[in-house]
Amino acid sequence: MTAYFNFVLKYRLFILALLALITLAAGKMMMHGVFASSIGRMFLGEHPDYHRYVERARDYGSTDVIIVAFEEPDPFSPSTRARLQRAVNQISAISYVRSARTILDAQYIEETEDGIAVRGYARDDPARPGGTAPPLERYRKDPFVSGLLVSTDGGHMAVMIELDAESDLPAEEIPGMIEGIYRALERAGYDRGDVRAAGLAVSVAMVISESQFNIKRLFPIVCLVLLIVVWVMFRRFWPMIMTMTVAMIAVVWTMGFSVLLDRHISVLVSMIPAVILIISFSDVIHLCSSYLLELGRRESKEEAILASGEDVGRACLLTSLTTFAGFVSLSLIPTPIFRQLGVVLGFGVGIALLIAVTLVPILFSLIPEPKPWRTGATGRVQDKLDFFLGKAAALSSRRPWLVVAAFSAFTVFSVIGLVRLNIETDFVKRVAEDHPLRVDGRFFQSRFSGTTALDVFIEAPEPEGLLDWPRFEKIAAYQRALEALPDVSRVYSLVDLMETIHRALTADDPGAGRLPDTREALAQYLLLFEMAGGEELDKLVDFNRQTMRMTLILQGQAVRRTYSTGVKARSMAPEYFDDGLRVEVTGILYLIGQWLDDIVAGQRRGLAFAVVSITLMMMIGLRSIRAGLWSMIPNLFPLLVLGGYLGLFWEQVDSDLMALGMIAIGIGVDDTIHFLMRFRTESRRCKDVQSAIDQTFHFSGRGIVITTVILVAGFSPFAMSKYLSINIMGTLLPMTLVAALLVDLFFVPALVKIGAIRFAQSNPNAAKPQPKRCVSKGKKGKGGKREKF
Repeated sequence: MTAYFNFVLKYRLFILALLALITLAAGKMMMHGVFASSIGRMFLGEHPDYHRYVERARDYGSTDVIIVAFEEPDPFSPSTRARLQRAVNQISAISYVRSARTILDAQYIEETEDGIAVRGYARDDPARPGGTAPPLERYRKDPFVSGLLVSTDGGHMAVMIELDAESDLPAEEIPGMIEGIYRALERAGYDRGDVRAAGLAVSVAMVISESQFNIKRLFPIVCLVLLIVVWVMFRRFWPMIMTMTVAMIAVVWTMGFSVLLDRHISVLVSMIPAVILIISFSDVIHLCSSYLLELGRRESKEEAILASGEDVGRACLLTSLTTFAGFVSLSLIPTPIFRQLGVVLGFGVGIALLIAVTLVPILFSLIPEPKPWRTGATGRVQDKLDFFLGKAAALSSRRPWLVVAAFSAFTVFSVIGLVRLNIETDFVKRVAEDHPLRVDGRFFQSRFSGTTALDVFIEAPEPEGLLDWPRFEKIAAYQRALEALPDVSRVYSLVDLMETIHRALTADDPGAGRLPDTREALAQYLLLFEMAGGEELDKLVDFNRQTMRMTLILQGQAVRRTYSTGVKARSMAPEYFDDGLRVEVTGILYLIGQWLDDIVAGQRRGLAFAVVSITLMMMIGLRSIRAGLWSMIPNLFPLLVLGGYLGLFWEQVDSDLMALGMIAIGIGVDDTIHFLMRFRTESRRCKDVQSAIDQTFHFSGRGIVITTVILVAGFSPFAMSKYLSINIMGTLLPMTLVAALLVDLFFVPALVKIGAIRFAQSNPNAAKPQPKRCVSKGKKGKGGKREKF
């Protein structure tokens, strides 16, 4: 690293020009980015099951719907019908909307002298001679209306907006589409504050708005917080300017690379600038801290610059490699959004270090030699830090076994919580309780059957095979079994249509069953329905009567429960069908839930990759297999704390929190590296272990505390986000980083003291004074007094 510092100092003007050109090019590339991508790209990628879902949605209708509801106690008055129809017409004209249905489009069946009549609810016009408004009980009992288009209490109406699954709706256009729906309802006379909305697209719109919040508002706040912390620690402007300059260049390069790979900026990618900013600050602060300390020990400024690179530069290189391993492990999660996140974050970590070790020594050489660190308010801050470090060193050195026992007990406590983790993903529950998305979710849960659809397709081996009466009776029994599943609130299908027609035709026969009992009767019912003007039969069964669609309605957007329900539906089928009927389950949330297990498995593989990679790097960096293995105990401790806390205090853990573990180990390991790398160096310089520990606390302990404060303060603004995946970066990640700091300041020295971690000393048995570098002498300040460090 010293040779590299010499190189950049020698050619500093050329390097500054090169950095400026690359930064301009990256900035120009970054301007081509757009927020998010299509829903398929974000969640499902190119999986063949997704394309199969699109085919089914084209033929029978999509499960990707937006539901908007509002209070409407009298939907059939002329004025209400007029404004509702105006709203539907405008909504139907919005891009990517396939259809919009309300109670005005629904039909019901009545018995007539000639058979049955299919009537529309909207045709029962009270203003028409002889016309009457449909009684409330009629549509409350209608399986295709109650809980879907009308609330179960009859006081609220809903508009069911089906999206075009084939259009691959770009997620960046979803907020505009949702806004268009609200405007259509407002123009029709509905108050926006009274309109409730639900559906995956509504959740995605919230995610997009959070992405924009991260870039436009959260990032500047992080910048301000970091600058304030640097000022408090150093009480001078040049570290603030230096850290911000280096960090912003690293952010521009990283985001330029991200847009080069994929111009779409998702919600997770949108937090990359703040993450890279924080990590870059950490690298620069370590260099600045070492430089100020070395100025008190060196004859010239250039010697201090080279010495800071010699001791801290190597540690920063190793920390960047381990952080790189932690971030790149995210790319092992089998979803496009995490693959991009892992690659870009890994690139950003490497770039942040490269720019720091290139630009910082040049800036050191260009600015005047700084004043001593220990002056004025800065000295008081450093004195308090010295006091804390002294207490930590004393406790870990004098009571090492007590410290080891305390951390071991806490580890056992964490493992108990870890085994209780319940992983689930619910898009609605990714926001705060008072978020409009959550409020609307509770509204639909209390008044409607649900907002999540799961399709079960039943296919016979031959045309008209579904009309076989024994087979149809089994299908009806299968549907009743599905309705009894815990998470299923409603099921509707061709069975409900047949039962409705049969009930109308046999109203005077108390002994009639629920369904006709012959193949001919089933075929006749379908013919009667079509001849009487029945509509949308193609959404229930195909023309050949070979494939039918059965739709399950579930509450909420819990993807794992949706997938589990689908798996249960598929596993139940053989109990009812043994004559060649094939059952296929699909749906947008079902597919995401299907891949959730793969995602969790990928996260575990990624975490294992990070742990193994970091272990190998620790062995190589510390040049000791023993020390490298022992060092992983404190490195894994913060992860155990995180998992234990989640398992003990969270009812369910979102799948995105698994990725937090990879980020945490990638960042948290940095403190261990800086401590042990310095201890290894001091072990060669000092005559005994205690002197080496004291020197390590004096130099690296200070940098570890300062960088942890910067990391915690930098990530804390993420807690302002109302989206869980971003919010945890400002709550749980700082908690994990604090745990990493405590384990490095107490547990690691205790392991050193008991001999678990040790390095060879230059001459431990020599009875001579300690080498000069093992004694902190300070630098003469004003009046000939030596400054304390």
